[in-house]
Amino acid sequence: MNRKILDVTMLCTLCICLMVAANIEEKNTIRESREEISSAYVISAADGTEVPVAGVCRVLSGYSFTTESDEATGITKNPRTMVASAAPSDAAQEVQAASEKAETPEAKVQAASEEAEAPEAAESKPATAETTAGAENRWNITLTQEEIDLLAKIVWLESQGEPTEGQEAVVEVVFNRMASEKYPDTLYDVLSQGNPTQFCSWKNRERANPTEKEYTSIHEVLNGNTHILRNDTLYFSTEPLTPRLDQKIGGHSFCY
Repeated sequence: MNRKILDVTMLCTLCICLMVAANIEEKNTIRESREEISSAYVISAADGTEVPVAGVCRVLSGYSFTTESDEATGITKNPRTMVASAAPSDAAQEVQAASEKAETPEAKVQAASEEAEAPEAAESKPATAETTAGAENRWNITLTQEEIDLLAKIVWLESQGEPTEGQEAVVEVVFNRMASEKYPDTLYDVLSQGNPTQFCSWKNRERANPTEKEYTSIHEVLNGNTHILRNDTLYFSTEPLTPRLDQKIGGHSFCY
Protein backbone atom coordinates (compact mmCIF):
# COMPACT_ATOMS: atom_id res chain seq x y z
CA MET A 1 0.00 0.00 0.00
CA ASN A 2 2.74 2.45 0.91
CA ARG A 3 4.50 1.46 -2.30
CA LYS A 4 1.54 2.53 -4.42
CA ILE A 5 1.18 5.87 -2.63
CA LEU A 6 4.87 6.62 -3.22
CA ASP A 7 4.56 5.83 -6.94
CA VAL A 8 1.54 8.12 -7.32
CA THR A 9 3.31 10.92 -5.48
CA MET A 10 6.36 10.66 -7.71
CA LEU A 11 4.19 10.65 -10.86
CA CYS A 12 2.34 13.79 -9.74
CA THR A 13 5.62 15.52 -8.95
CA LEU A 14 6.96 14.69 -12.41
CA CYS A 15 3.83 16.09 -14.09
CA ILE A 16 4.07 19.32 -12.13
CA CYS A 17 7.72 19.75 -13.08
CA LEU A 18 6.90 19.25 -16.77
CA MET A 19 4.09 21.82 -16.62
CA VAL A 20 6.30 24.41 -14.92
CA ALA A 21 9.04 23.92 -17.51
CA ALA A 22 6.58 24.29 -20.39
CA ASN A 23 5.12 27.47 -18.87
CA ILE A 24 8.57 29.02 -18.49
CA GLU A 25 9.44 28.23 -22.12
CA GLU A 26 6.16 29.75 -23.34
CA LYS A 27 6.76 32.99 -21.43
CA ASN A 28 10.25 33.31 -22.87
CA THR A 29 8.84 32.83 -26.40
CA ILE A 30 6.16 35.53 -25.88
CA ARG A 31 8.74 37.98 -24.47
CA GLU A 32 11.03 37.45 -27.48
CA SER A 33 8.11 37.94 -29.89
CA ARG A 34 7.08 41.22 -28.23
CA GLU A 35 10.61 42.55 -28.32
CA GLU A 36 10.88 41.67 -32.02
CA ILE A 37 7.60 43.40 -32.90
CA SER A 38 8.37 46.44 -30.76
CA SER A 39 11.75 46.94 -32.39
CA ALA A 40 10.10 46.87 -35.86
CA TYR A 41 8.46 50.28 -35.26
CA VAL A 42 10.75 53.22 -34.79
CA ILE A 43 10.53 57.00 -34.87
CA SER A 44 13.17 58.85 -36.84
CA ALA A 45 14.64 61.62 -34.75
CA ALA A 46 15.88 64.90 -36.17
CA ASP A 47 19.52 63.70 -36.09
CA GLY A 48 18.69 60.60 -38.16
CA THR A 49 18.82 58.10 -35.30
CA GLU A 50 16.04 55.58 -34.86
CA VAL A 51 14.33 55.29 -31.49
CA PRO A 52 12.28 52.12 -30.86
CA VAL A 53 8.71 52.65 -29.72
CA ALA A 54 8.08 50.77 -26.50
CA GLY A 55 4.88 48.86 -25.90
CA VAL A 56 3.64 48.61 -29.52
CA CYS A 57 2.24 45.10 -29.78
CA ARG A 58 -0.26 45.59 -32.63
CA VAL A 59 0.33 46.44 -36.27
CA LEU A 60 -0.03 50.09 -37.31
CA SER A 61 -2.73 50.64 -39.93
CA GLY A 62 -1.52 51.63 -43.38
CA TYR A 63 -4.06 54.46 -43.48
CA SER A 64 -3.61 56.03 -40.04
CA PHE A 65 -1.22 56.16 -37.12
CA THR A 66 -3.63 54.44 -34.74
CA THR A 67 -2.98 50.85 -33.70
CA GLU A 68 -5.33 48.38 -35.34
CA SER A 69 -5.44 44.62 -35.74
CA ASP A 70 -4.88 43.03 -39.13
CA GLU A 71 -7.68 40.60 -38.49
CA ALA A 72 -10.08 43.40 -37.49
CA THR A 73 -9.43 45.68 -40.48
CA GLY A 74 -8.53 43.29 -43.27
CA ILE A 75 -6.39 46.10 -44.79
CA THR A 76 -3.02 45.50 -46.39
CA LYS A 77 -0.65 47.51 -44.27
CA ASN A 78 1.83 49.98 -45.73
CA PRO A 79 4.82 50.49 -43.40
CA ARG A 80 5.23 54.15 -42.36
CA THR A 81 7.95 56.07 -40.58
CA MET A 82 6.96 58.95 -38.33
CA VAL A 83 9.32 61.91 -38.50
CA ALA A 84 9.78 63.76 -35.26
CA SER A 85 10.65 67.08 -36.94
CA ALA A 86 11.06 68.22 -40.55
CA ALA A 87 12.32 71.33 -42.27
CA PRO A 88 9.67 73.45 -44.00
CA SER A 89 9.11 72.67 -47.68
CA ASP A 90 10.42 74.88 -50.47
CA ALA A 91 6.86 76.04 -51.29
CA ALA A 92 6.25 77.06 -47.69
CA GLN A 93 9.55 78.96 -47.64
CA GLU A 94 8.60 80.82 -50.84
CA VAL A 95 5.18 81.78 -49.43
CA GLN A 96 6.75 83.01 -46.22
CA ALA A 97 9.39 85.02 -48.12
CA ALA A 98 6.73 86.61 -50.36
CA SER A 99 4.66 87.52 -47.31
CA GLU A 100 7.65 89.17 -45.61
CA LYS A 101 8.50 91.07 -48.78
CA ALA A 102 4.92 92.36 -49.18
CA GLU A 103 5.02 93.82 -45.69
CA THR A 104 8.12 95.94 -46.27
CA PRO A 105 7.65 99.70 -46.92
CA GLU A 106 9.56 99.46 -50.21
CA ALA A 107 7.20 96.77 -51.48
CA LYS A 108 4.13 98.84 -50.54
CA VAL A 109 5.48 101.87 -52.40
CA GLN A 110 6.25 99.77 -55.49
CA ALA A 111 2.76 98.20 -55.46
CA ALA A 112 1.12 101.63 -55.22
CA SER A 113 3.24 102.88 -58.14
CA GLU A 114 2.31 99.91 -60.35
CA GLU A 115 -1.37 100.35 -59.53
CA ALA A 116 -1.22 104.04 -60.49
CA GLU A 117 0.44 103.23 -63.84
CA ALA A 118 -1.99 100.45 -64.75
CA PRO A 119 -4.49 101.39 -67.52
CA GLU A 120 -8.11 101.72 -66.54
CA ALA A 121 -10.01 98.45 -66.92
CA ALA A 122 -13.37 100.08 -67.37
CA GLU A 123 -14.81 99.68 -70.84
CA SER A 124 -15.90 102.63 -72.89
CA LYS A 125 -19.35 103.84 -72.00
CA PRO A 126 -21.97 102.46 -74.40
CA ALA A 127 -24.06 104.76 -76.49
CA THR A 128 -26.99 106.22 -74.61
CA ALA A 129 -30.07 108.16 -75.51
CA GLU A 130 -27.96 111.34 -75.38
CA THR A 131 -25.76 110.19 -78.28
CA THR A 132 -26.74 112.01 -81.49
CA ALA A 133 -26.18 111.26 -85.16
CA GLY A 134 -26.81 113.24 -88.32
CA ALA A 135 -26.92 117.01 -88.82
CA GLU A 136 -25.08 116.65 -92.17
CA ASN A 137 -28.34 116.22 -94.08
CA ARG A 138 -30.48 118.77 -95.90
CA TRP A 139 -33.03 118.89 -93.06
CA ASN A 140 -30.37 119.54 -90.42
CA ILE A 141 -31.93 116.70 -88.38
CA THR A 142 -30.12 114.85 -85.61
CA LEU A 143 -31.36 111.71 -83.86
CA THR A 144 -30.44 110.06 -80.60
CA GLN A 145 -29.55 106.37 -80.58
CA GLU A 146 -32.93 105.66 -78.99
CA GLU A 147 -34.69 107.48 -81.84
CA ILE A 148 -32.61 105.62 -84.44
CA ASP A 149 -33.65 102.31 -82.86
CA LEU A 150 -37.30 103.38 -82.98
CA LEU A 151 -37.08 104.51 -86.62
CA ALA A 152 -35.34 101.23 -87.56
CA LYS A 153 -38.34 99.31 -86.23
CA ILE A 154 -40.78 101.35 -88.32
CA VAL A 155 -38.64 101.10 -91.46
CA TRP A 156 -38.44 97.33 -90.98
CA LEU A 157 -42.21 97.02 -90.54
CA GLU A 158 -43.03 99.30 -93.45
CA SER A 159 -40.42 98.21 -96.01
CA GLN A 160 -38.43 95.17 -94.93
CA GLY A 161 -38.94 93.57 -98.36
CA GLU A 162 -38.13 96.72 -100.32
CA PRO A 163 -34.79 97.56 -101.99
CA THR A 164 -32.35 99.77 -100.12
CA GLU A 165 -33.45 102.84 -102.13
CA GLY A 166 -37.04 102.15 -101.12
CA GLN A 167 -36.08 102.06 -97.43
CA GLU A 168 -34.09 105.26 -97.76
CA ALA A 169 -37.10 106.91 -99.42
CA VAL A 170 -39.27 105.93 -96.42
CA VAL A 171 -36.73 107.63 -94.12
CA GLU A 172 -36.83 110.73 -96.35
CA VAL A 173 -40.64 110.88 -96.02
CA VAL A 174 -40.25 110.81 -92.22
CA PHE A 175 -37.70 113.64 -92.32
CA ASN A 176 -39.84 115.63 -94.80
CA ARG A 177 -42.67 115.47 -92.30
CA MET A 178 -40.47 116.50 -89.38
CA ALA A 179 -39.33 119.55 -91.42
CA SER A 180 -42.83 120.43 -92.63
CA GLU A 181 -45.04 122.96 -90.86
CA LYS A 182 -48.01 120.60 -91.38
CA TYR A 183 -46.66 117.90 -89.05
CA PRO A 184 -44.94 117.63 -85.65
CA ASP A 185 -41.23 118.33 -85.51
CA THR A 186 -40.17 115.30 -83.41
CA LEU A 187 -39.64 111.77 -84.64
CA TYR A 188 -41.86 110.21 -82.00
CA ASP A 189 -44.79 112.52 -82.73
CA VAL A 190 -44.50 112.04 -86.51
CA LEU A 191 -44.46 108.25 -86.26
CA SER A 192 -47.28 108.03 -83.71
CA GLN A 193 -49.54 110.70 -85.25
CA GLY A 194 -53.13 109.74 -86.04
CA ASN A 195 -55.94 111.29 -88.11
CA PRO A 196 -54.75 110.70 -90.70
CA THR A 197 -52.38 107.85 -89.89
CA GLN A 198 -49.44 107.37 -92.22
CA PHE A 199 -47.51 104.80 -90.20
CA CYS A 200 -50.03 102.06 -89.41
CA SER A 201 -47.16 99.86 -88.25
CA TRP A 202 -46.71 102.03 -85.13
CA LYS A 203 -48.93 99.74 -83.03
CA ASN A 204 -46.73 96.72 -83.92
CA ARG A 205 -43.38 98.38 -83.22
CA GLU A 206 -42.55 96.07 -80.30
CA ARG A 207 -42.72 93.07 -82.63
CA ALA A 208 -40.19 94.51 -85.05
CA ASN A 209 -36.81 92.91 -85.60
CA PRO A 210 -34.71 95.42 -87.60
CA THR A 211 -31.50 94.31 -89.27
CA GLU A 212 -28.29 95.99 -90.36
CA LYS A 213 -29.98 96.92 -93.65
CA GLU A 214 -32.48 99.21 -91.89
CA TYR A 215 -29.78 100.88 -89.79
CA THR A 216 -27.59 101.44 -92.87
CA SER A 217 -30.48 103.05 -94.75
CA ILE A 218 -31.16 105.41 -91.83
CA HIS A 219 -27.52 106.46 -91.49
CA GLU A 220 -27.18 107.06 -95.24
CA VAL A 221 -30.03 109.57 -95.07
CA LEU A 222 -28.82 111.10 -91.79
CA ASN A 223 -25.33 111.61 -93.22
CA GLY A 224 -26.71 113.42 -96.29
CA ASN A 225 -25.74 110.72 -98.77
CA THR A 226 -29.19 110.51 -100.40
CA HIS A 227 -31.54 112.85 -102.29
CA ILE A 228 -34.23 110.54 -103.62
CA LEU A 229 -37.47 112.49 -103.04
CA ARG A 230 -38.67 116.03 -103.23
CA ASN A 231 -38.70 117.97 -99.95
CA ASP A 232 -42.52 118.10 -100.08
CA THR A 233 -43.07 114.38 -100.68
CA LEU A 234 -45.01 113.45 -97.57
CA TYR A 235 -46.86 110.22 -98.45
CA PHE A 236 -46.11 106.66 -99.45
CA SER A 237 -48.29 103.60 -99.91
CA THR A 238 -48.80 100.59 -102.17
CA GLU A 239 -51.18 102.79 -104.15
CA PRO A 240 -50.77 106.54 -104.88
CA LEU A 241 -52.47 108.57 -102.14
CA THR A 242 -52.52 111.76 -104.24
CA PRO A 243 -52.48 112.44 -107.96
CA ARG A 244 -49.01 113.98 -107.56
CA LEU A 245 -46.65 111.03 -107.85
CA ASP A 246 -43.00 111.75 -107.12
CA GLN A 247 -41.53 108.29 -107.63
CA LYS A 248 -42.49 104.63 -107.56
CA ILE A 249 -39.84 102.50 -105.91
CA GLY A 250 -40.39 98.82 -105.44
CA GLY A 251 -43.91 98.28 -104.17
CA HIS A 252 -44.42 101.84 -102.90
CA SER A 253 -45.68 104.99 -104.57
CA PHE A 254 -44.27 108.21 -103.08
CA CYS A 255 -46.50 111.24 -103.51
CA TYR A 256 -46.50 114.96 -102.62
